[in-house]
Order: sequence, then structure tokens, then C-alpha cells
Amino acid sequence: MFGSVISYQLSVISYQLSVISYQLSVIRCEFLVYCLLFTVYCLLVTVYWLLFTVYCLLITVYCLLITELISPTEDNRTPS
Repeated sequence: MFGSVISYQLSVISYQLSVISYQLSVIRCEFLVYCLLFTVYCLLVTVYWLLFTVYCLLITVYCLLITELISPTEDNRTPS
């Protein structure tokens, strides 16, 4: 009688431990997915800032070219 009760209790404990192990693996997997999503987000932000930097550099070059065309340097001016 006591042997079957102890055997039943051990099987219940074994089942509970397997459920806990499964829940921990699910939590670990969700954490990994969130980490991967955060990494992708960071990469997208980095690409965005790189594109913005290139855009700003192009605007700067454009402004320098326009400034040079509007008021040429002293070497390019005709003597007065």
C-alpha cells in the first residue's frame, strides 16, 4: 500500500518537474526571440542613421558646390 502511494507521489513529482522544465524552455525560447528582435531593431536603426548621415553629407556637398558657383574663389575671378 505505502509502496504504491510513494510510487504515485514520485510519478507526480516527476511530471511536475517535466512541466517546469518545459515552461523554462519556453521562457528561454521567448527570451531568445525577443533578443533577436531587439538586435534586428538595432540594426535597422543603425542603417537608418547611416543613410541619414549620407544624406547630410550629400546636402553639405551640394551646398558647397552651390556656394562655389555663386561666389567663386579668388583664383577663378577675373582681374578688375
